[in-house]
Amino acid sequence: MIFYRKGQAPSPYAFFVLPLFIFLFLFLTGEAFGETLRVGVALNVKIGTLSSSQAYTLVDAQGKRHSLSGSAPVKYLKGNSVEIKGKVLSLPVKIQGKAPVAWGSHPYRGSLELRQASSGISVINVIDVETYLRGVLKMEANPEWPQEVLKAQAVVARTYAVSHKGRHGAEGFDICALPHCQVYRGINAEDPRCDKAIQATKGMTLVYQGKYALTPYHSDSGGSTADVRDVWGGSVPYLLPRQEPLTYTSPYSSWELSLSPRQVQEALQKMGFSVGEVYSMQVGTRDSYGRAITLQFSGSSGSKSVSAHRFRMALGSDVLRSTNFQVRSSGNIPIPSQPSAAGTISFKEQQELSLMTQQGVFSTEELMDMLLHPEKQRTYLEKKRKGIPAPGTATGGNIPSTRAGGFHLSGKGWGHGVGLSQWGARALAEQGWGWEKILNHYYPGTSIKKVK
Repeated sequence: MIFYRKGQAPSPYAFFVLPLFIFLFLFLTGEAFGETLRVGVALNVKIGTLSSSQAYTLVDAQGKRHSLSGSAPVKYLKGNSVEIKGKVLSLPVKIQGKAPVAWGSHPYRGSLELRQASSGISVINVIDVETYLRGVLKMEANPEWPQEVLKAQAVVARTYAVSHKGRHGAEGFDICALPHCQVYRGINAEDPRCDKAIQATKGMTLVYQGKYALTPYHSDSGGSTADVRDVWGGSVPYLLPRQEPLTYTSPYSSWELSLSPRQVQEALQKMGFSVGEVYSMQVGTRDSYGRAITLQFSGSSGSKSVSAHRFRMALGSDVLRSTNFQVRSSGNIPIPSQPSAAGTISFKEQQELSLMTQQGVFSTEELMDMLLHPEKQRTYLEKKRKGIPAPGTATGGNIPSTRAGGFHLSGKGWGHGVGLSQWGARALAEQGWGWEKILNHYYPGTSIKKVK
């Protein structure tokens, strides 16, 4: 989900739709829609490959059945049809095998379905919720972390899945396999430690007053979580600022960021504001634990107070890691090469990245690097588009420049700060906290309910 992914937060358009989403979420979500999910695993593609270690059956829209084995190329044809290993079939096409069927290099449990998309086909994995989680948990949590953390993450992921069924209903499936929903990689992402956590919490979800809870999470709170009101707006009783019970360290416990006036000016312009040439940047208001709520900018054509979270998103959530920071002006400062606001990949670019992955464009090392460092996704995407080395490689270089004037930020944490802090949860688990106690801390007032 956009505001679930580790270290990530909503795209800029979410500033306007999330308050309404939160309202609808709280009042309209209730019982689960059932245990079967339709997951969009490849979206709007024109070519691909089906394969399985055993025979599999295709059934098209006219009820025609075809049996295949091994690998079969798939090509989208105009007129609501596809060509699969020389046979023309009408969409949608349902695919069931004696063994898992793969799309490209990704095998999936359950069944697959090919459905008409806007200018191609979408590949949909029809699967039960518990098996779906097996392809999610490793992508959203470190399987080497304590079991209690994995259990808490499993409950959060399950709650999201059952409460967001139908999110992509207009496109013919329930949820996608991208960070827009939850990252899902099928069998390739299964891990025995994650499986153990999923089984231990089977069917368990987080609820508030009988309705599914809104369960955002982030990488590291930096010492205290944020109020959802200050991030996306709206009021959620269990998403209030919470101080971490323990002091811990993480790779994001402290960080430094230098910004040029030009970078700040461009971010403000993305938000629809302009103060001309930026002269000053200050924190306007903070919450009770010191996290910035508003920022004040002054420039050659005026002053403006803006949401700190909105500014973070406009600048790039991988550039400005959190809103938990101090800021000061500086003279001539080094400006390291780093992603611009455009470096935060959009949903469309996530689809492009997913398609490249399915086509085998990236090496195993590159895929692992992107998994461990999501902030590099845009770099790899542009690298493959242009066919040039990524910055930081032996031939690319990553050379800092120096510009006159600028702002230096000292911060801590990574992510929007709302809900569960993954590094915080790890620290609590290492001190003996169980998964239910962890969830109760980050989502106070919620309770556990088992999906039937």
